[in-house]
Amino acid sequence: MINSKSGFPILETERLLLRQHRPSDTTAVFEMFADPEVTKHYLVHPFTEMEQAQKTTQSRIDRWYNGHGIRWAITLKDNEELIGSCGYNKWHLPGEPIEIGYELKRPFWNQGIMTEAIKACVDYGFNVRKMFAIEAWILPENIGSARVLQKVGFQSQGIKEAKGYFNGDFYDLEHYLIKKQ
Repeated sequence: MINSKSGFPILETERLLLRQHRPSDTTAVFEMFADPEVTKHYLVHPFTEMEQAQKTTQSRIDRWYNGHGIRWAITLKDNEELIGSCGYNKWHLPGEPIEIGYELKRPFWNQGIMTEAIKACVDYGFNVRKMFAIEAWILPENIGSARVLQKVGFQSQGIKEAKGYFNGDFYDLEHYLIKKQ
């Protein structure tokens, strides 16, 4: 882990650099969230306006400075362009699991990139933030996301009926959990 001038922790893996979001990431965020294949398991409508991406990018920048959580921009080491993101949406009280979230541009799917990024996030959560458990909630049909979580060591805790709500409908979500060893 490398701390930037802003104190934001930069995570480095074999192939990836997880860095702070920047306003210049807005176009890449728009491209990612405009793809209906990316958003179909995210319980959001695909983006249709750049303003949506600007708000998302700024929210991810502000999350760190406001002390609410952290969201890293995922980039390849040899290219600073955002290809995805991962992180913790909000810090919880000690003794409560922290929730992890993530998304990745479709051209980078099935290459082990998200697994590599999530491993780095989990390591940060356990070893730097001293969390005892990390959780994720996914749509049960999101097989790719389930595989990523399982490869990192998360275990399914079962499906909770009507846990998610989007666009006037309730959705069942599968709960995954990993505890610090």
